[in-house]
Formats: sequence, C-alpha cells, structure tokens
Amino acid sequence: MTLPLRAVIFDLDDTLFDDTGCTYAGLRALAAQSGLSVSPAELFARHAAHIRAIDPLLFRGELTAHGARVLRFTRLLTELGVPDPDGEAATVTYREAYRAAWAPLPGAADVLRDLRAAGLRLAVLTNYVREVQALKLAHFGLDTLVDAVLCVEEVPAAKPDPRAYHAACAALAVTPQEAVMVGDSWEKDVQGARRAGLRAVWVNRAGTTGPDPAVPVASRLADLPAALGVPVLTRG
Repeated sequence: MTLPLRAVIFDLDDTLFDDTGCTYAGLRALAAQSGLSVSPAELFARHAAHIRAIDPLLFRGELTAHGARVLRFTRLLTELGVPDPDGEAATVTYREAYRAAWAPLPGAADVLRDLRAAGLRLAVLTNYVREVQALKLAHFGLDTLVDAVLCVEEVPAAKPDPRAYHAACAALAVTPQEAVMVGDSWEKDVQGARRAGLRAVWVNRAGTTGPDPAVPVASRLADLPAALGVPVLTRG
C-alpha cells in the first residue's frame, strides 16, 4: 500500500539552482582571460572531470572549497597547455563570473511555497558542502522555505547511498514511503531514492521520458505539483 505523501526532498544544483548556467558563465570568463580556444562544451566536460577527481579530497576535509577550486583550475589550465597557470587568479576570475550569473531555476520559490501551503514538509539534500550550498539558498531566500538542509558532510554517505535519503527523511520525521525525491540526476536523485524506498520525480528540462516511464518527469518546476498530485495556488 502506498502511504500518503508527507514530504518532498529536493536536490539543489540544476534542480532549484541553475548551476550549469553559472558554470558556463564562469568558464567563459576563464577562457577569455587565459586565451583558450577550446569549445564551451569541451571546456565544460573537462572542468566537470576535474571536479569529480578533486571533490573526494574536499569531502574528506583535505581541502577547503577555495583550495579545491585553486587545484581544479591549476590542473585544468595545465591540461589545456597554459604555461605556469595561476590557479588563484583563475579562481577569482571564474568565481566572480559564476557568482554574477547566480540564478534560481524558474519557479523555484513558487513551487516551494505551493508545496508548503499544501502541508508538505520540505528538505534540500545535496552532494556538496554547506560552505557553498548554504550561500546559494540564503541568497535567494530559499532556505526559509524548507524545513531542513542536508549537505554532504552532514549525512552518513552521499547520494545515491540509501543512507543519504534516509537521513533526509529522519530530519523531516517521515518514513521513506511517505517521501518523494526530486532532482535532475537519474542515478543520484531517481534511482538511488527509489532503491531507498522513496518515490521520485525526475527534473528533466528536455521533457523526455527517462529509462523507466513509470517515473514522473517535470520539464519545469511549475509542473512539479501536478506530477505529485498536489493542488496549487492560482497566480496572476
């Protein structure tokens, strides 16, 4: 028997916050500063690979968020043939452009308000550090619209480990069967949550069906309440 829905757990980056858009903005500034001729898509992919390689050091406390950025850009620029790259200067350039482009995804605040008004408990569960993620949430006032924020250093293991979702459910005082995970990553936000006993909604801006057509898809956040069967306020 499916229990009534009592809680919604959100991913942050590229679910509520436009991390991809900000990253492209930062990388454009870095490419201009460094005279790089690599395509934006290739630069984004190389940058993402360095994030994946360095993040474990950050999560283990061996680097600060700033130190991780300096190492990331030193390695990235070295890989791209920039002689004697200045990782500190690259970090400043990237970070200024990234911060200037900060934006929530359209409808983020409205959907949180609608779900709260419907009586649901809300959390953010993110695979990144509080030092960074709390600033994003507070900048747009999204932190005041959720009941709990769980960052990677505050859970027993990162998504898609079942313990991450169970920690979020515990923070909201609900069972996994009473919660749904909402996010853009099929593996970390959909598959992992379902293996942990939660329901899931895939945020996919292309609007295409995922590998399992039984999983609801929201191409925009405004579609989420309907995907959850939750009534919303009429605006306008």
